[in-house]
Amino acid sequence: MRSSMYRVFFVCAAVTALTAVATFTNQLHADDATDNREQERKVRLEYLTQKAKEFKMSPASRQDRLLSFEERPVLRYTNPVRNFFTDGVVFLWRHDSKPDLPGAPALLGAPALLGAPALLGAPALLGALSVRGNGDVFCEFASLTSSPLHCDLGLRRTWTPEKTTQVDVPLKVQISNVNDERRQLLAMRQLIRRFSVRMSEADNPEQKKELRRLSNPLVQWSDSASGSSAMCFGFAETNDPEALVLLRYTPNSNAKGGSWTYTLSRMTSRPLVFELDQQAIHEVKAYWKNPQSDNDSYLERRLGEYSAE
Repeated sequence: MRSSMYRVFFVCAAVTALTAVATFTNQLHADDATDNREQERKVRLEYLTQKAKEFKMSPASRQDRLLSFEERPVLRYTNPVRNFFTDGVVFLWRHDSKPDLPGAPALLGAPALLGAPALLGAPALLGALSVRGNGDVFCEFASLTSSPLHCDLGLRRTWTPEKTTQVDVPLKVQISNVNDERRQLLAMRQLIRRFSVRMSEADNPEQKKELRRLSNPLVQWSDSASGSSAMCFGFAETNDPEALVLLRYTPNSNAKGGSWTYTLSRMTSRPLVFELDQQAIHEVKAYWKNPQSDNDSYLERRLGEYSAE
């Protein structure tokens, strides 16, 4: 009887030990996989950042003056719904706020002082660069400004966006006491709730799904000289922005109060419907099923195949 008990004890101990070894080994493999994935994400970020730095973006009227590129991305995302291990980065290009000559007025009316810290210019472009599941590298760009741009992306044809619609559209707002920047930005977080975006597939435009608004704005900007400010919000299916709504407040120069405007931009090739107060205000059709122009305010292109070397 005692020997049988010993045998049972040893068998149980052996099973427990093997289970512990297997669990530890699996954990090591899981940790290795996580470390490899994080290392690959780091390599991809460096690769996509270098790609973005090679682009030459400028105002159409001043091609000798490049837009200011922010190397730190405004968003990193994956899109597990559309592609396996998609790694995407959203970058921002701004109008240059530096003057041509010392003491000359800067863009946006901000004063230029020698030795003063660099002023942030108004947002001009948002660009998403991604390595998709099959290894293809894609870019998606959306213009946020009515100023014509000249963009050399290393493609066969230069992209020259001219945003002529759904830019700086007047917005009726009944919010008072927004004289300072903090109140303006708080008001924008309230106003964005009036907007919604629905997306559909190119082959089934009637079946629409509502996109979720990302909790934090992609871009926040203010100009202390003019008193104007802006916020750009993204709407996503998962965590990849598919649509953009930019809200802007501009004080009146000779009266109290100010004016509110919104700018709508697509960040997907799929059909979209923008809504304000539950009423449709703008619709974009499937990008690849309709004629494209170099002057379109949205661009999607394949840049090549991913290579970390």
